[in-house]
Amino acid sequence: MPRRLVLFDVDGTLIDTGGAGRLAVEQAFRSVFDVDPTVPRDGVRFAGMTDPAIFLALARALGIASEVYEARRASLQNAYFIALSAEMERNDPRRRVLPGVLPLLEDLARRDDVELGLLTGNFERGARIKLGPFGLNRFFAGGGFGSDDADRAAIARIAREKIARATGQAFEPARVVVVGDTEHDVTCARANGFRAVAVESGWVAREVLERAAPDALLADLSDLAAALRALDLAPTR
Repeated sequence: MPRRLVLFDVDGTLIDTGGAGRLAVEQAFRSVFDVDPTVPRDGVRFAGMTDPAIFLALARALGIASEVYEARRASLQNAYFIALSAEMERNDPRRRVLPGVLPLLEDLARRDDVELGLLTGNFERGARIKLGPFGLNRFFAGGGFGSDDADRAAIARIAREKIARATGQAFEPARVVVVGDTEHDVTCARANGFRAVAVESGWVAREVLERAAPDALLADLSDLAAALRALDLAPTR
């Protein structure tokens, strides 16, 4: 039987880091460019955006010249990873695996008809740093990341291609499912002919997700049977 590829977003879908990513980005900009990155905070959206897009938008909002940004981009990313690692090591009661995630991943990992992967706007190193404290990296050998492309639709395509090469499986678009918490996760799935499952566990209002018209919309992943139906999978016996 052809296998199904299930691609998970990270922030707001698998975990809540309590804003660790935003704090690390701000610290990185502060250390590399000596600016106050909180000034344009309301004008730069983080949810559903890729890391490269967030970094560039924030640099523009802060008035950092493009040539200066490009010259220091590698240093900025490295500063971000250092800050993110330190932030994730700090105790914060808000940080958690979201409801139902662990039972669902354990169920999917046991199946012979499912391959798991990540589809996230995080740089791969950043995604691994975020997932590490929760022990979730073990479920995901690969995927698509903001370090692959700045465009989420391209990341979705790349995730499928990379995992297909790694596993030797040809995943038809109709057998690929994207699970995410923003309308951007839905649109990137649609752009590639993938099934889209949206969850309300992040920071996007239900009506926004409804307008994106996912194939399934769940409050969260706490109902295992409902999550499997949304993924178009039969319950395990």
